[in-house]
Amino acid sequence: MSDAESTGSYPDALRYGFRFAHELGRRCGPAHLLVGIAAGRGPAARALDPGQGRHLREVVAASDPGDAAGYLRMQAQQAARSLARSRDEQPGAEHLLIALIDQGTPAVTDALTAAALEPALVRRAAITAIGAPADLPPIPLPALPPAGAMDRPPLPADELDSRAWEILRWRQDRLPLGRLRTRSGPETLLRLEREAAAHLAERLRLDDDQRYSLISHHSRLVAQRVDQDRPGLGTARQRGQSAQRERAQRHMRAMKRRQRHPVLRITTGWGTWFGNRWTSISDHWFRLRTMRTYRGAPQP
Repeated sequence: MSDAESTGSYPDALRYGFRFAHELGRRCGPAHLLVGIAAGRGPAARALDPGQGRHLREVVAASDPGDAAGYLRMQAQQAARSLARSRDEQPGAEHLLIALIDQGTPAVTDALTAAALEPALVRRAAITAIGAPADLPPIPLPALPPAGAMDRPPLPADELDSRAWEILRWRQDRLPLGRLRTRSGPETLLRLEREAAAHLAERLRLDDDQRYSLISHHSRLVAQRVDQDRPGLGTARQRGQSAQRERAQRHMRAMKRRQRHPVLRITTGWGTWFGNRWTSISDHWFRLRTMRTYRGAPQP
């Protein structure tokens, strides 16, 4: 969010929506942003006033979280900002309200209905508030991230490309689990198997939904096999998350040292560079040691 967007009804709605979702122990989704708009002041909030009906905060709090997913929230935010830019305006709660209604997620539609609010009338009030034509068509929505990317669920297993999934299942049955002797082994194996899934999707010229879904399902099953066969090494996912945290902590410590000692600034990036090189060498060595395990693999 730019400095110009950090104040006003738009960021206020976002902050309230995030805070409300946090209070419920949920991820912030489109319906929580709707509550954030209703909690503000101005035309958008007045359009969401239920009168004698149930307040949106009560409705959403009592509902199933449903589509409380970050990728849907981000799509609505991007659409709202695009609408504001197209009119040379700063994003406001009214732009966000129009985007949420045009996005039409079940959680938003159901919440409006439960609060006895008519989506078409609410949208018309928001359009009038920004001075847009009354017949403004539904605003374009940005493309969603691929299935299996960000927090968008992957495609179901029965919708995966059968050619690619057959090969990955073959690999899952022949994982070199006996080669995992150090605590870094599970992370290395997971990284190489993700690369194998991505390379297979590229060879088959699959779309991004298939690509990221294959990687997601394959990584999950590989992690399960590793955890079952090598429980003493810690779960594969925990090892990967722990390694990421350690790298981030090392980077922060290095940045602080460079801030205290100006001479060290000339080495900016060296630690990351050497770390990446070491990871690459380790992966290559593990791949060489396990090549025979995958001998005879089916080809796409």
